[in-house]
Amino acid sequence: MPSARSISILTLSLLCSTCGGAAAERPNILLITLDTTRPDRLGCYGWEDAKTPNIDSISERGVRFEMALSTAGITPMAHASILTGLNPYNHGLRVFHGEVGHTLVDEVSTLPEALSLAGYETAGFVSAYPLSPYYGLSQGFETYRTGIEDTQDMLDLTKPVRSLRDSVLLDQPRSRYQRRADSTTAEAMEWLGDRSDDAPWFAWLHFFDVHDLSLVPPPDWASRFGVSYEEIPHQRDLVAKEAFYDMELAWMDHQLGALFEQLERSGELEDTIVVITADHGQGLSDGQRLHGWSRHRLIYQWSIQVPLLIAGPGMPRGAVVNALSRITDIAPTLLELADAPPLGPMDGASLLPMITGDEETPRIAYADALNLQDSHAPLSRLPEICRDDLHAVFDGRYKLIHHRGNPERSELFDLSVDPEEQVNLYGDRPEVAERLRAFLIQDDAFKLQAATAGGEGPDTSALEGLGYTGD
Repeated sequence: MPSARSISILTLSLLCSTCGGAAAERPNILLITLDTTRPDRLGCYGWEDAKTPNIDSISERGVRFEMALSTAGITPMAHASILTGLNPYNHGLRVFHGEVGHTLVDEVSTLPEALSLAGYETAGFVSAYPLSPYYGLSQGFETYRTGIEDTQDMLDLTKPVRSLRDSVLLDQPRSRYQRRADSTTAEAMEWLGDRSDDAPWFAWLHFFDVHDLSLVPPPDWASRFGVSYEEIPHQRDLVAKEAFYDMELAWMDHQLGALFEQLERSGELEDTIVVITADHGQGLSDGQRLHGWSRHRLIYQWSIQVPLLIAGPGMPRGAVVNALSRITDIAPTLLELADAPPLGPMDGASLLPMITGDEETPRIAYADALNLQDSHAPLSRLPEICRDDLHAVFDGRYKLIHHRGNPERSELFDLSVDPEEQVNLYGDRPEVAERLRAFLIQDDAFKLQAATAGGEGPDTSALEGLGYTGD
């Protein structure tokens, strides 16, 4: 485990100077994770065609982090980092299933556990099988709902389809393995509306819509964006698939608008810290063009760079932080804002010194993709160079992607001049590569036998249905 990091404490009286009473002392916390969402498809990050006004409003009300990185390009591993403040080699959830850990074990402390001890009521509302209790991510939540356990419409997503009408439930907001944002939002809003406790609350809301095309918004919504459900886009028709992506992203944003309106009506929005982020991105057409992959899982920037927005009591309005941040920084930041004790040693650190401009030491970001260890990795379809266990280290300028099985094929990029990661400097800058590789050795990131999970593996048909065993 990493050594404990000191956290710069700002008093809650300063952070919540615009509020009064008990709510200001203990703000509510709303954590929103948008699965598979790239920052550059949001209006607040510059996408001109975006229809994301509610997400953008959080950027206007708070702080936008321009360079936030995830620890993995896959849902369970990345969310474990968000909820623990740890890199995968420390929280132990490494793969979907394999000889190394594929669940978050009880010995690892989580953000909701710490907030519960601080007097918070905790609830999680997630939208897909990869965040089911099987993976251990429900740990510490008093209420945890996926919306998929009792689904009677058992959609067979493993059969080939010729049209979306054969593969989606247009009139029902859920399928066997996931549910739409409207279903998840309605359940969260009901929970918030039924609360009678005066205690502060922590709610995690997760949306899965843009991940794939197996469940889509109602046809009338899609038609507003010029999207038709007559045929499923061909796998290579990335233009058509991106139209679905933007349409479903707007659908998620629309549901957040309803949630924000309820919080505003109840008078809770101004007393609530709102965090919006993602677990990972998506390759789309530029991922295919640059590196031969249009989905996620890999650790190039289009897969691990995520949005990160924080608004709420005491946060500066419309602020932008350009320095490197990480999803492991979210848990320590929220614990500091809640005046709650830390989880213990964490790889992340509070973002408040970055917001106030008091931090001078650059941060180091880590990510991995253990493609050889994951029994559900689509090895035969991945780009040939990525058929390996990959470990990335980024210092804000240089990024090393170490290839564990074939170190000579490792990649080094200078993102200050090569943001698309096209010019491999590994052979030209050995001193930089070795400096970054020292982080891997120091923090024992190569260790694979971490928190090995016992028991049977996850439902294979679920992962296949969600597209995790192939492109």
